[in-house]
Amino acid sequence: MKRLCWVIAGWLLISALAQAEDAFSWLQKMNQASRSLSFSGIFVYQSQGRTESSRIARLIDGAGEHERLETLEGTPREVIRFNEDVRCYLPAEKLIVLDRAILARQPGRLVSKAAALGEIYDAKLTGSGRIAGRDARIVNLTPRDEWRYGHELWIDAATGLLLKARLLTGDAGLVEQFSFMEMAPGADFDHEQLRARSSPTDAWRVINAAGESVSPEEIPWVFRKLPAGFKQVSLVRRKLHADGAAAIHAAFSDGLANVSVFIEPTSGRSSQNMPHSTGAVGIYRRLAGSYQVTAMGEVPVAALKRVAEGVEQRRK
Repeated sequence: MKRLCWVIAGWLLISALAQAEDAFSWLQKMNQASRSLSFSGIFVYQSQGRTESSRIARLIDGAGEHERLETLEGTPREVIRFNEDVRCYLPAEKLIVLDRAILARQPGRLVSKAAALGEIYDAKLTGSGRIAGRDARIVNLTPRDEWRYGHELWIDAATGLLLKARLLTGDAGLVEQFSFMEMAPGADFDHEQLRARSSPTDAWRVINAAGESVSPEEIPWVFRKLPAGFKQVSLVRRKLHADGAAAIHAAFSDGLANVSVFIEPTSGRSSQNMPHSTGAVGIYRRLAGSYQVTAMGEVPVAALKRVAEGVEQRRK
């Protein structure tokens, strides 16, 4: 009987490992597709009862990534991206915002190899389904700690492109979701879809929010309490207020979840406030001497508090 129990336990372990390996192979396929495949489509984003649909076209060629995204309802908004360079057009405000994209935070793109997620998530291939008329494989990632949400990813069976993503709390509650309603892989679309539709005039304002990249050694701050798996993907110095001093913006990712930390002089405008969240994005602020530290991202507020309270001035 004991031997039978060990055989059963061993079979279950082998089955679980094989399932995890299969899930990671789909995650790696998704990661590769996000970096190499062109597509166009329409997707719907849902959070806290709010729904917003957008059209997207992405072309990847020898020059890099070209992308155009526009909202299809509500206040018009158009985003044009070429690699890291981003232009956001806001016609209602007659405003253009220039920024730098963090490519590691593109949907479906992982910061590191898919297998590295196994250190912080339990991964399972849980089934299949259809999204936007396309067959998909469903991968569930359950966090191994309290510092992040769970993920349910629907990956296109033919191409590996991410078709649907659900962000889940520990009790399986839905935090946010995006899902393609139409998806056409490949570059067989009118390249006019990549051009801006907005027609700025001299009356439009232009705000350059891109800032300048800096190295960790150039700033007097260290981040001592990052949850396991989080790696720095961007560090820039930028102005958050037209009349304010420059702030430090550090971005971190565990491959799926993203957290940003802003460090800026208080300048009399900040205050210590209670943590809060809007859909998937939580915010936690604290004062560090004459500076305000703000952590925000797609993780539980407890994780943001941990990150913010771990920001310290470098010891000389």
